[in-house]
Amino acid sequence: MSANRPGPPQAADEEIAPVSRPVKVVFYGLLITTFMAMMDQAIVATAGPTIAGNLGGLDLYAWVFVAYMLSFSIVMPVYGKMGDLFGRKPVFTFSIVTFLLGSAACGLAQSMGQLIVFRVVQGIGGGGLAVLAMAIIGELLEPRQRARYQGLFTGVFTVASVAGPVVGGLVTEAFGWRWVFFINLPVGVVALSMVVTRLRLPRREGDRPTIDVPGILLLGAALTCLVLLTTWGGARYDWTSPQILGLGAGALASVVAWLLVEARVGEPIIPLRLFGDSTFTISNVVALLSSLALFGAINFLPLFLQLVSGVTVAYSAILMIPALLGMMVASLVAGQVIFKTGRYKWFPVASMGCGTVALLLLSTLTADLNVWVIGAYLVLLGVAAGLSQQTVTVAAQNTAPPRDFGVVTSTVSLSRNVGALFGNAVFGAILAARLTVELPKHLPDGELGLSGADIANLSPDDLDKLPHSVFDGLAEAYSASLTTVFLYSVPVMVVGFAVSLLMKNLPLQKRGGFGHGARGGGRPPAMAAEKGQG
Repeated sequence: MSANRPGPPQAADEEIAPVSRPVKVVFYGLLITTFMAMMDQAIVATAGPTIAGNLGGLDLYAWVFVAYMLSFSIVMPVYGKMGDLFGRKPVFTFSIVTFLLGSAACGLAQSMGQLIVFRVVQGIGGGGLAVLAMAIIGELLEPRQRARYQGLFTGVFTVASVAGPVVGGLVTEAFGWRWVFFINLPVGVVALSMVVTRLRLPRREGDRPTIDVPGILLLGAALTCLVLLTTWGGARYDWTSPQILGLGAGALASVVAWLLVEARVGEPIIPLRLFGDSTFTISNVVALLSSLALFGAINFLPLFLQLVSGVTVAYSAILMIPALLGMMVASLVAGQVIFKTGRYKWFPVASMGCGTVALLLLSTLTADLNVWVIGAYLVLLGVAAGLSQQTVTVAAQNTAPPRDFGVVTSTVSLSRNVGALFGNAVFGAILAARLTVELPKHLPDGELGLSGADIANLSPDDLDKLPHSVFDGLAEAYSASLTTVFLYSVPVMVVGFAVSLLMKNLPLQKRGGFGHGARGGGRPPAMAAEKGQG
């Protein structure tokens, strides 16, 4: 497709224009907003028990998180498309204002029902922050500078993951749970002022665009079914229950209807023609598979550490830090190498290869394995995640048609989210099924009288109350079941490795071209920001 052909390659030794100070200010503002959105879930999770105790409605407590995740996921592709149609600055401004209004409303909530509704509002804003920050950086910077700077977003994710629980606990204890939401307000206002006053992007010209309302609704319906399926499956309902099967059928029907609509409308929310570009398609497949396998495994590792290795909840969180640090360092190194060489193909390949080895090693975990050995395995797992986390976004942006730059960025992010959701669902089902087989072996007298799904949802407090002999048997059952989960994720990574090898080793374009020329100004976006054009 002619629209997807890369521009003139940028030689490895070619001098790259430095990033101007106004663009750096914008970048710092975007980092702050991304940090705020990423840390929100971790902070709220820490304050969760206090919130439930104060507002009541414990039966609705899980919806505080589901509501945010649901709205966050649904709006991601919408923001990508709206940024392409109406300009990223006004759409980004709307998203951060919405997030701050939702945060303020959450802090003022007087019931669990109100808090859930306000979390939806907050998620609508948060989804825009996650997508538009990457798209704005892509529009402002040359591709090789873009790779260098986008790697820092993974560092932000790492810091947010580590600092979130600590900040949430300190803020809740010192000021009360409402301040886990109110703390977003001064931080968000500072970031908003940095972006609004310094960000200058070329104006969008042309006729008033049409909005793909049917496509948005159908995609939202599909994502809603998927989020509810992954949240309720194996927990609230059995995986073979009518409710879960109905959600699966609803998701499938919505996707089919969405594809039919997207093939006919003038401005589809995700243009199907983009999948004619192999780089775009492969980037999305790699993002989905790597998130499915790697983050699915990461989510189950604390469970292994607590039940099998016998460490406390706090210590298991500390043991996860090596994975996060490995992810951050790998992402930063990948960004620097791409900046210097202008090539990106082998990072997704290395990511899938490292991930395959890491998951094979994790499938050999035993209760008596040294924590330093486990930490080394986790570092390798984090490196695998970091090597592809932002690289696939850079690859997809590199061949993106200018008019679809935001959609391309948001689609890769959506694929990553969907992969993580599927990973939780698929591996959660495998865990519950294996527990059903392993529990009778290690608890032959059926002391607990619970199914695999029930045991998978026992809290740490419940586990502490078990007799020592029962806990040992349960730990053996979990060890056999969780290592099977890790082993079953290996084929997913092998497929991802094979797919990543098909990615073309294209050089990064000399100019992104995603905001000048047809969009007004004729000046590279970074210069426009510096000189106050647009």
